[in-house]
Amino acid sequence: MRLCLINLRCLRGGGIDLQNVFKIPWRKYHDNPFLDFYKKTTGHTLTMDYLQVLKKRHPHIDEITQERLQCTLQILEKFNITPEEACNNLHVFSMNPITMDNYGEILKECGFISISPKHIIKYHTIVKHRRITQLKKDGLLPPDIELEQFILDKFQDWPDSCKTLQRFPESTSTILTIRVNILERFLHWKLSVTPEQFEKYCKNYLPLKHKPMSDIQEAISLAQNEIKFDKEGIKRNGFIISADPIHTKLLLENVGRIAGLDIRDAVKIEPAILKNNYNSIIQVRNVLEEYRISDEAQRRCLKVFCMRPETVRERLEEFTNLKEYQVLKTNPRILLLVVHKKKMMNRLSKIQTAKKQCFSLNHLVSSNKIFNNYISSFGDKVCGRDIAILISSSLTQLPSVYNNVSLEQGILSQLRRHKYWLHVAMTSIDENLTYLKKKFDHQIIFNNCQIVLYPVSEVQYYIDKLLNRRKHQKNDEPNTDLHYNYLNSDSLTDDQILSLVLYEIEKRYHFSGDGIWARQDAMKMESLTL
Repeated sequence: MRLCLINLRCLRGGGIDLQNVFKIPWRKYHDNPFLDFYKKTTGHTLTMDYLQVLKKRHPHIDEITQERLQCTLQILEKFNITPEEACNNLHVFSMNPITMDNYGEILKECGFISISPKHIIKYHTIVKHRRITQLKKDGLLPPDIELEQFILDKFQDWPDSCKTLQRFPESTSTILTIRVNILERFLHWKLSVTPEQFEKYCKNYLPLKHKPMSDIQEAISLAQNEIKFDKEGIKRNGFIISADPIHTKLLLENVGRIAGLDIRDAVKIEPAILKNNYNSIIQVRNVLEEYRISDEAQRRCLKVFCMRPETVRERLEEFTNLKEYQVLKTNPRILLLVVHKKKMMNRLSKIQTAKKQCFSLNHLVSSNKIFNNYISSFGDKVCGRDIAILISSSLTQLPSVYNNVSLEQGILSQLRRHKYWLHVAMTSIDENLTYLKKKFDHQIIFNNCQIVLYPVSEVQYYIDKLLNRRKHQKNDEPNTDLHYNYLNSDSLTDDQILSLVLYEIEKRYHFSGDGIWARQDAMKMESLTL
């Protein structure tokens, strides 16, 4: 929004010192800036009863902030509208300043002799319904003006040889008719926009018809020359044409980088970022850094920068207490949960209702068809890559490339040897990793990474027994199912211990792989010794 950003650079005419608007020092009579201004300008005090009447005609007039008031007055000053005139047409204070600025600029581009508050307030009536002959008769337009040619002259880059006069009859034509026709022809010349595409733009991007031609030209210039959009990229994202050029400049000048990318490259990937306020984008970036969301995760979901920072923070805070989020938070696609929160929470609820234990981020972000098939199908199955991401992101001491193979691929090659590897809950794998990292080096865990597929209670049981034997040499320890009478336990390496744990769990099931179903964490491990 243009409100007083960077010393009110929003104003096309340049900064205007508010001291010129108010000739005497500001004295505060109310907590309401508008009431103070009204009394200062007119010398009259608005009673609270009369203010209630005004609110019915001009909603939110009592909620105007000092910043909003100043910006409105500066915009009006551009069109030579005094504070006294504004106080006689109070509806201007209820209008969006950007909209008001656009309306005034369009009337100015059309050659209006003078612009009053009433012209801005009744903009739509003037441009949509008043015929050109009527506007000239009312003294709003010069009698000798050729409106079509006057507007065409505003396009400096459009060669005269490509401009043709349609010669609209003034008795039946309106400002809007002529402007829209010229805009369509300009976009066809500039971007090869078809009539069907232009109609779609006007329908989907309502501000386009009521944007100053200068703004549209500058928006396209910034998109092509600064951000380096090609014609097809602009046409695919029609809102670029109606983007606010001042906002785009502030975005490019102040944001710098997001998700490890130059802001220009980020906008090329996710053009909708242009719709967000530059200050909001900076705040979103700060929130993501605060929650330690990686640049890779941000690049995978740049749409998060199209959101309000308050919403992003609120959702991340809520997810912090969600068990599923804690397991999946290292996944590069985790921000999809933030962007599509309602959809994700609905799917989590369905998963819990269906009593599915094995789910992954892939299930939460997949198409409706794939998700519904997952819910209705028999059994549980997770996404293998999500498992690999969970394990590799936990083993932080290992390089991302191991023996010329990515760490994820190395993990997958080991897990795939187990025929049930896709049927283990992510939460169970996460619990195993948390426990194992307290006992063993990350390289050791990687060498025996199939162990994370087994119930954590059984893994812990056998690890404790073997570590105890290595430490105390209790080869004859009673009430144990470990029988290694001829094994020199004190020479066991960590690698060998984890291998023995896998051996002990699976030998009860003839090494069929069924050991992953052997015990639930809630079962008491005492039963192992029966």
